[in-house]
Amino acid sequence: MNLPFSISEPRALILLLAIVPVAFAGMLGARARRRDRPRIIAGTIIRSLILLFVILALAGLQLIATSGPLNVVFLVDRSASVSRAGREASLQYVRKAIAGMGADDRAGVVLFGDGAVVDRALGADTGWTPSGSLPPEVATNIAQAIQVGAALFPESGSKRLVLLSDGAQTVGDAREIAAGGLAGIQLSVVPLGAQSEHEVAVDRVVSPNSVPAGRQMPVRVLIKSTSDRAVTVTLYDGEQPVGSRDLQITAGDTVANFSIKAQAQGFHVLRAHVASVDDGFAQNNDALSFTNVKKPPSVLILAGAPEDAAALKSALEAGDVAVEIAEPDFVPSDPQKLATYDAVVLANVSAEQLGVEGQRVLQSYVRDLGHGLIMVGGAQSYGAGGYLRSPLEEVMPVTMDVRTSEERASLAMTFVVDKSGSMGRCHCGGSQKFDPSMRTEFGDSKIEIVKQAISKATSLMNSSDQVGVVAYDTQPHWVAALQPIGQLGESRLQELMQPVAAEGDTNMAPGLGAAIDSLQASSAQLKHIVLLSDGWTQQADFSALLNAMQARNITLSAVGVGAGSDDLLRELASKGGGQYYLAKDVKSVPDILLRETIRLTGAYYVEQPFSPVQARAGPILKGIDPDRLPQLLGYNASTLKPDAELVLKSPRGDPVLAQWQYGLGRAVAWTSDAKGQWAADWVAWPQFNRFVGQMVGWTMPAGGTPGLEVSLSLMGSSGQETQDVGVRIDSTTSTGAPRNFLQTSVVLTGTDGITATVPILQRSPGAYDGVIKGLRQGAYSVGVEQREPISERLVALETTGLVVPYPSEFRLMNDSAQKAGLLLGDLAQLGSGKSLDISQPALAFSHDIAAQPGRLALWPWLLLSAILLFPVDVAVRRLNLTPRELWQLMRGKTG
Repeated sequence: MNLPFSISEPRALILLLAIVPVAFAGMLGARARRRDRPRIIAGTIIRSLILLFVILALAGLQLIATSGPLNVVFLVDRSASVSRAGREASLQYVRKAIAGMGADDRAGVVLFGDGAVVDRALGADTGWTPSGSLPPEVATNIAQAIQVGAALFPESGSKRLVLLSDGAQTVGDAREIAAGGLAGIQLSVVPLGAQSEHEVAVDRVVSPNSVPAGRQMPVRVLIKSTSDRAVTVTLYDGEQPVGSRDLQITAGDTVANFSIKAQAQGFHVLRAHVASVDDGFAQNNDALSFTNVKKPPSVLILAGAPEDAAALKSALEAGDVAVEIAEPDFVPSDPQKLATYDAVVLANVSAEQLGVEGQRVLQSYVRDLGHGLIMVGGAQSYGAGGYLRSPLEEVMPVTMDVRTSEERASLAMTFVVDKSGSMGRCHCGGSQKFDPSMRTEFGDSKIEIVKQAISKATSLMNSSDQVGVVAYDTQPHWVAALQPIGQLGESRLQELMQPVAAEGDTNMAPGLGAAIDSLQASSAQLKHIVLLSDGWTQQADFSALLNAMQARNITLSAVGVGAGSDDLLRELASKGGGQYYLAKDVKSVPDILLRETIRLTGAYYVEQPFSPVQARAGPILKGIDPDRLPQLLGYNASTLKPDAELVLKSPRGDPVLAQWQYGLGRAVAWTSDAKGQWAADWVAWPQFNRFVGQMVGWTMPAGGTPGLEVSLSLMGSSGQETQDVGVRIDSTTSTGAPRNFLQTSVVLTGTDGITATVPILQRSPGAYDGVIKGLRQGAYSVGVEQREPISERLVALETTGLVVPYPSEFRLMNDSAQKAGLLLGDLAQLGSGKSLDISQPALAFSHDIAAQPGRLALWPWLLLSAILLFPVDVAVRRLNLTPRELWQLMRGKTG
């Protein structure tokens, strides 16, 4: 059985037990005092009633009313997205519905846009005229309208919300409010007409964030329209028109493309305007973008020879890049002095030409200053150039170790070095002749250059390869016995060769014999002797030595050091199955010995025609068909590092083009050359300029301080045609460590020239955030500064931009009608309502929903009754009157 009462605090009913002792005490008193029994019984009943009323008041006794009026609150959309006809129709609908409601019905009105206002409280009056107090029309907040309307209902009666809207929600989530439960409130909808059928808008403008001065930059203008029409799109740079298009567009999206030249350096605001004769709103005819025009990029090319840089220079200059060519020793000792260049290109430069200090400067230039480095291949580059285990190998996305070298035969190589007195100076005589008067001083001696060459050559060998060095004058002297390089160590080999000095006479045969004997005991598959001499020697039976080498599968190459070498060395190399190298300039000995080592290992060059294969798409190959790449004739073999990105590879999987981030900067490895030796077809390729420009451009810094990243995000409409903007700043050093405890500020400069400074607080290691409030529509230059707290030294600086668009209420979407219909349908379903026809306003007051039970709190009445009974209880207990006396007292009579 449903009782018309309810209890809100049932736990308080336990206090009813207190009535039991009161009643029991009364019963005992009545039995003991028979003459006072009526008075005692009456007092007991009154006290029990007082307790009962107080306890029921504490328990929250309520009276349930199961009937009441039909309450209807109309939610009327007054946002700008509703057409004029839709607005007028909604007002007429509400007026007619209120005018025709029943005598027991109640009506209220809420007007909403960006926010909601109560225009009429619930009442029985059958007339309504809008008050004129309208919410901002720059947004549609259906969720807030539902909340405000629901708050108007009384607790009892039937409750219905009638939403009149186009459904173009721009703020809030009405579905979430409806799904959360409306507490017995029905939600029905009346769809209204959306924006004008003749509406065109500039949705957005897309331009590069930054571009070098003098460069052509693409600008895309996205136009949206509700119908086919003729429009004129004009692009402005500031107040200066820079392009115009007359277009015949169709309903939906249209893109107008512009290409303008970046002129003066600085922050540029680009504005696109669309004009059409029958357009509805003017608020959405303009949209903004920004571009920061920087100084033209500059690139330094360090070239091993002029021909290594010629094609690269032409390609970069075709893209308006300032190019400077220098020799490898141009690298300054301070990385900051290189910072005027955006990137450095190493074109077939050896590690020796750069030197260790030059390599370290370039390493810091990339890692710490955030600039770019590109290594271009060639005979003096990569592993062939001596970069194995060098500072620049750490910078590049590839290692100079070659995996395929593990597949070649094992190698044992002995260097046989002439240390006779003639190797201490320039020997210019002929075969078997020596005239001391022809020796002349000219810098480093031949023996010192030979020692340097041996160190350079052994750096290319695997750790399992065996190497030995034997020096000779009239007798052989072992500098380093034949042993694996990994066991010997490069530094140890250099130490062992350091004491070797040029002195004594010359007898080549014992030195060769010692080398043959040592190689005979080796288990290596390839056994080779490199003889370094100026050609002067005593007569010997070299035929016997050559036969011994042939019998033991030992080969021999010879390097003639200086112009005095003769036919003997050439003959020994020819019959020994090796190569003869004539070094008229003794300074070329290291490179000659390097080529000989590469020839033997067969790993650092791959010289065969092939077509590169794309491993992944990326910005370097943007706009280039990977299936139509020219052939290459060779490349430097290398191995991709685990974290690097492979862009192009050879058919055998070796890197041809690889890229990666190193510290704050970027590095690219192009393992072929940029001249006619390996890349003749590439240099003549029509896309070569674009390829080089994009390869070098990918490494260039974006601007500002490396490690400082700024994120800006719009936080929604505020109802005053302004928006708040969230700022997130992540600041790290070149090692990835967070920059902490810095004074951080954001300086905004609007198109009107007004500047504002907003402090930003640190929230976590290296992370700073804040909110910029109340920005109006427009473009803003945003400068971020971080300084040390006490000295105020500038630590980091970044400049970017921000565009606050026109309110989303004026934005056109091709699927807006579909989205609006889905939203209104979902709201009606979640609110247990229906979609009402705007031509039938009387249906808004149809009595087809159950009244919600109302609850009347009874505690005031209960407490009042208890208070009124209290003096009666006192009187009954204190006044000893007979029933007759009490009756007379009540009649106003005395005895």
